[in-house]
Amino acid sequence: MIKTILNVGVFSLALLMFSCNNETTNSETMKTDTIPGFNLSNLDTSYKPCDDFYSYATKGWQKNNPLPKTEGRWGTFSILNEQNEDKVKEIIHEVAKSNAKQGSIEQQIGDLYKSAMDSAEIEKRGLTPLKPYFEVIDNLKSADDFPAFFAQNKLNGFGNPLALYATVDEKNSTHNIAYFAQSGLSLPDKDYYLKNDERYVKIQEAYKKHLKKMFELMGDDTTKAAEKATHVYDIEKQMASFSMARVDQRQPEKTYNKISVDELVKLTNGFDWNTYFKTLNITVDTLVMMQPDFFKQTSELFKSVTLDNWKDYFKYHLLIQFASWLPDTFAVESFNFYSGTLNGVTERKPREKRAVKFVNAYLSQPVGHLFVKKYFSESSKKAVEAIIEDLRSVYIERVQQLDWMDDTTKEKAIEKLKAFTYKIGYPEKWKDYSSVKITPDNIVENIIALSHYATEYNLNKIGKLVDKTEWGMPPQMVNAYYEPTRNEVVFPAGILQPPFYSIDADDAINYGGIGAVIGHEFTHGFDDQGSKYDKDGNINPWWTEQSKEKFNQKTKLIVEQFNAFEPFEGIHVQGELTQGENIADLGGLTLSYYALKRHYEKVGEGKTIAGFTPEQRFFLGWAQVWASNVREQTAKQLITIDPHSPSQYRVNGPMSNLKEFKEAWHCKDGDNMVRPDSVKVVIW
Repeated sequence: MIKTILNVGVFSLALLMFSCNNETTNSETMKTDTIPGFNLSNLDTSYKPCDDFYSYATKGWQKNNPLPKTEGRWGTFSILNEQNEDKVKEIIHEVAKSNAKQGSIEQQIGDLYKSAMDSAEIEKRGLTPLKPYFEVIDNLKSADDFPAFFAQNKLNGFGNPLALYATVDEKNSTHNIAYFAQSGLSLPDKDYYLKNDERYVKIQEAYKKHLKKMFELMGDDTTKAAEKATHVYDIEKQMASFSMARVDQRQPEKTYNKISVDELVKLTNGFDWNTYFKTLNITVDTLVMMQPDFFKQTSELFKSVTLDNWKDYFKYHLLIQFASWLPDTFAVESFNFYSGTLNGVTERKPREKRAVKFVNAYLSQPVGHLFVKKYFSESSKKAVEAIIEDLRSVYIERVQQLDWMDDTTKEKAIEKLKAFTYKIGYPEKWKDYSSVKITPDNIVENIIALSHYATEYNLNKIGKLVDKTEWGMPPQMVNAYYEPTRNEVVFPAGILQPPFYSIDADDAINYGGIGAVIGHEFTHGFDDQGSKYDKDGNINPWWTEQSKEKFNQKTKLIVEQFNAFEPFEGIHVQGELTQGENIADLGGLTLSYYALKRHYEKVGEGKTIAGFTPEQRFFLGWAQVWASNVREQTAKQLITIDPHSPSQYRVNGPMSNLKEFKEAWHCKDGDNMVRPDSVKVVIW
């Protein structure tokens, strides 16, 4: 929870405004100066809620929570994540001091943390821990060595231009299958290499300077380092030119291409995949190729680009993968480009914070196991389950009442809603890391050992039944997700805290927070992507053509709405890229609003608190979730790569479509927060 002192002036203005301008409600008014779960100092009443609700509801928060120098963006998510990391830090400090048994999660967590904190040992070792892996690159004789080399890289957790992983078969959701996906770029997106406007050209030139500097730090003179930098950049630019665009990657009909290994060999110009699979000690008969054209053209580069140039590429990618945990000259240079140039961050986090974040990432499940033991309340789980079921019931009722969906499609939609499963808090069973050797004095080898374990764990799933109990996120993470191939929604313990949820918060604030988040994840099952999966998690067209056409007309409107948003001159939100999240935000707010109404039917009518009706507080609860500050460089990068819209549009965008918002805040036709009926989007 954000702990700030109540700004009496802001509160007084807010109360005066609603006393004068809002219609009074019939519900009883609770005489109080606070809203449980919402800090009134978040408000900035110089803005009108019907003109710019995001600024009205969060500008006070933005003023009270300036961007730390170490961050590209800072919001309520960030603060809750920081609070969780403080809890993780306490756990780590406890186990690091203990005399834990070798192989126990306490020993592994403690020693991994010690290896990250031991800067003296890291400086002393220099590049020595990477020397054996550089020698492997130096000893490559031709592109014929690439299959075994790539496989060993995969086992060690090193990056490759071609990425392999095991996951659920999207057309046979009971089994796992091997997937291949494009990879190999260092910049955030293909556009960073291919666009030539001023912003991108500056980044391209800065990246080339960064590459040159990294080779100089490895010992090359200025001329040689510049040549190697050019080799790396040219290879990446060529791969970028035939990488699939992010918008296309959102369409499973374009990324699901099941082929045999023989067909894969033909596609990739005879690349020896059998040696690759043999080195990984796995058996693969068929697989899903996500970007066939990328694989075809990249495999041609293996022979058209000189071996020495490829060696430069491999060495840089190995180096940058470990740069944060190498001597400080490498770590600082990596930070200066990836955090500084790309995101505008001016200061590194203290080493302790970096070490905690590192342990939390590489041993996320063991840390999560200790986290939920100490901090998770089972009462929260039961309360969230009740909200989920309210939302499910509301969704079913609203589907039944839709005038644009025919009865055949409604029946299938309701079947899918009834088949939804959910996970709350933490996994039923935990991964066993006891075989992984972690030492307190060699961070590079620790990373490789953990990567090796994670790779083998993942690839061992190929061809096997899907484990329905497995989680895709650690429990301490501040996030949630919908998995279409399992038709499930998952809410880790980390997000079941203020401002998303608190057992002590006002019901309307909770429904505007965690309720709308739950509704958001539910709606992903019916967005432009999730709607292509049936109740069993298979890609399967279950819509009639008539209903699909009407749905597409509605989603087109939401794409057009968000395309029109222009956070920076000449830079618009990508409506196509963000449409799934925008649909989910709109659906989540709608469902949770009516779930709150259902809740009040059970417990009694909601009261007006501090001058705000329950309906108004509901929308304040959603806005509070997205309160944030962001650096310009970070914001521009996110617009290019992030399927989520910027925070202000996640609030103003969906709310401007809702008659429920208009009624709650007594807005009028023509106000900025009221879209004309001709373009208003109502889906669920």
